[in-house]
This record gives sequence, structure tokens and C-alpha cells, in this order.
Amino acid sequence: MSINEKYFDIAMDKLRQRRDANRAILQSRHREICEKQPRYALLEQSLAETSAQLIRLMLTDRDNSQTTLKQLEESNLAMQNEMHSILTGAGYPADYLEEIFTCPVCRDKGTADGKWCECVNKLMLNAAAEELNSVSPMKLSTFESFDLGYFSAEIDPALGVSHRDIMKKNYEFCKRYAEEFTTDSEGIFMSGGTGLGKTHLSLAIADTVIRKGYSVIYGSVPELLRDIEKQHYGKSEEDTLGSLTRCDLLILDDLGAEAEKATYPSLLYQLINARISRGLPMIINSNCGANELKSRYQDRIWSRIFSYEVLMFVGQDVRRRLRK
Repeated sequence: MSINEKYFDIAMDKLRQRRDANRAILQSRHREICEKQPRYALLEQSLAETSAQLIRLMLTDRDNSQTTLKQLEESNLAMQNEMHSILTGAGYPADYLEEIFTCPVCRDKGTADGKWCECVNKLMLNAAAEELNSVSPMKLSTFESFDLGYFSAEIDPALGVSHRDIMKKNYEFCKRYAEEFTTDSEGIFMSGGTGLGKTHLSLAIADTVIRKGYSVIYGSVPELLRDIEKQHYGKSEEDTLGSLTRCDLLILDDLGAEAEKATYPSLLYQLINARISRGLPMIINSNCGANELKSRYQDRIWSRIFSYEVLMFVGQDVRRRLRK
């Protein structure tokens, strides 16, 4: 089974689960109304009986008078109006007992107007993201657990501001970015030494964005490039590059930590350029400074990276201080 078939099967199963879950919710609501509003249940039963009678008249009694048909139709309409009044009078929304659909476009069928619905593609991307993120610390970081107290409040003479003030601005920018995230959001480049919170804030953004329903893939550049290279030469049937270029938010950690292999710059450019062409945002983290990145990568790579919002991370290695 190819990777796309695998994710497609997962998407179809998710759609089935949605339909089952929504049907169960509707059945529970119906039981609730019938138990709390007995009159509603009686009207519903009468409506079903008169509706069946109306259909029989229309199909078998071609000579029936229009008066009889009109009386039945009026009776049905009166019962429907009374049921609506009972529902809303009890404080329920008017559509409380209408069918529930997670996707209003395809009504959870997967197709609309003879085409696959966008929600199917979204489910496939989420499945790919979950698989790629299965070995990442995706759920370990939140904004609440980021402690600015580890950064010095003393003014750094070289910067003219304290490390804490700089990191506070980084924190506030990342939190606002996550809360306002859309697929049209700008990209972010985080640069600074190890243990200063780049990965932490990246994963805090991911945590918030995922809860908003977006697909997010996180991975270290060395690992992802190894996977892409393996697939590029036909040693694997996975499609990591396809998933990375289509997910809503891609987080690339440890740029510059990958081995200096001849194929890597080209693969990295393909990945970055594909996402920029699609208008999809990335968060790129690196322990390398601007000059080091410029000397390591061609202009077509680093110029794209530095077109993003650049956040400089400063201070002492927090992880080392925590270990002590």
C-alpha cells in the first residue's frame, strides 16, 4: 500500500467516525426532547402517521378531492409549527434536532459536486503529520511552562537592553502569532545559542495551532533531510517531502546541524521554495548566526530564510542551568 493510500484509508475511517459520532449526538438529543417534552413525542408520532396517509392518498387515490389533501397538508404544517414552538419555548435552538455535519460542504461524505472535498485532503495531511510527529516532543511544551525568570534582568551593555526584555518580546510575539495563526501567516526564523527556548516556543506555537484544527509537522532538519534523501533515491515508499510541503505549518529545528552532503542544499531548497510558492508558513530554528548561514548556504536559501520575521534568542543556556 502506498503512503497516499494509507492516509486516504485513515481519512475515510475518520469520516465514518464523524458520521457515527454525529448520529449518536442527534439520537441522544432526540431522546432528551422526547423524555422532557412528551407532547413533542406525540406530535412527532402523529406527524409520521399523517405523512404516511398523505403519501398513500397521492399514490393510490388519484380521484381524491383536493380538499382532503389540503386538510392533511395543513394539519402537518400545524403540527410542525407546534413542535418548533415546543422546542424553542423550552430554550433549545431551532436546529437542535437537525442533522449534524462536521463538514458542511460534503456533509461528511467526502465528496461534493462529484469531487473530493477539501476536508479529505485535510484529514490526510493530519494523518501524515501525526505519523511524522510521533517521535517528536510535540506535546511537551506550552506557553504557560516558558519561564522568563531564567533570563537576566540586567542591562547587557552590548545590546543596551536586558536579555529578559528581549526574550519577553519574543515570547509575546510567538504567543500572539499562535493565537492569530492562519495559513497566510508570515514565517519565523529563530536564531540563537542552544538552550534558549527556540524549540520550546516553537512547540508552544504548534500546541496552540493544532488545537485550532491546523495540521503541523515538527522535525529536525538533519532527520528530515535523511528521510527525504532516502525517498528521493527510491529506498522508501513514504512521501515525507509531499507532506512537509502541504501541511499548514512546518517547524524545522536545528537548521545547520545537518551533515554537509552534496544533495542536502538542493533538497532543502526544494522544501523551502515549495512552501513559499504555496504561500504556507514555516518556523525555522538554528543555533547558527547569520554569517555562518550565509557561508553555508547559497543565496537562494538564506535570502528566503531572512525574509521571515527574525527573532534573536539571547541569554545563558537554560537547559544547562536546569541540570545544575
